[in-house]
Amino acid sequence: MGVTLGINDLKMVTAEMAEYPDMDYTGLSFSFLKRRLAYVFEKLKVRKLVAFSERLSDEDFREEVKYHMAVKVTEMFRDPGFWRSVRQNVFPVLGDHFTVWFPDTPSGEELFSFLVLLKESNLLESVDVVCQHPSEQLCNEISMGVFDTRNSELNHSNYKRLEESDRFEEYFTEESGDTIFNKALLKHCRFRTKAAGVAEEGEMFDFIVFRNSGINYSYSRHEELFKEIVDHIRPGGFLAIGVKETIPGNLKDYLTVVDDKESIFRKPGVKNE
Repeated sequence: MGVTLGINDLKMVTAEMAEYPDMDYTGLSFSFLKRRLAYVFEKLKVRKLVAFSERLSDEDFREEVKYHMAVKVTEMFRDPGFWRSVRQNVFPVLGDHFTVWFPDTPSGEELFSFLVLLKESNLLESVDVVCQHPSEQLCNEISMGVFDTRNSELNHSNYKRLEESDRFEEYFTEESGDTIFNKALLKHCRFRTKAAGVAEEGEMFDFIVFRNSGINYSYSRHEELFKEIVDHIRPGGFLAIGVKETIPGNLKDYLTVVDDKESIFRKPGVKNE
């Protein structure tokens, strides 16, 4: 029988987790936490809250918790219209050299999609990408090209909807009987284990991709998190969020709409000013 988590239990558990590096989940909504922690407890065979609290002192256990807290993207080129818009409205403005930040990278599918788009736009060699997630294991898997092959047909179908020449199979290789994303396309990607949305001091990016992550946060944390992220966009840079998400009201005067349907925004100013 699984652990039943009430609001007070969630507050207690997240407070205990927050005492450890990159494990502050207190800003997530209670509904999300209830679902996700139930999943984590099932995966790690946790039957009592007190046992979970005790096991948090073990670094390997904490790593497993961070790994399973991730909500993985299920397909490549999800929302093909978004990727068309990036190619048409973002790349031409940013030019040949720019930097990109994925503040929360729970799986490789979205990153790999972006790298394919760069490759087919002849930008792969001139764009630097920073990806982060609190789970070191997850970052290592993505950096090795690991992805869920069960959705290969859907991934291919989404790719073809971009109206590209069909070169999809070129982006994958076989290693020890497994299909992995071509690691050569990852050479300009840097992975770091860090809490979602937390950049280095003074770090600035031309394009930030934070899709379908903000919806998991409470209202107050949602506003704070987006403010922190927007502060790290260079003047003239872009922000992409999920199609079901909205920019907090306190930031609407700081961003202009590039594509309302695909939720792409731009920070006023001129690149490199």
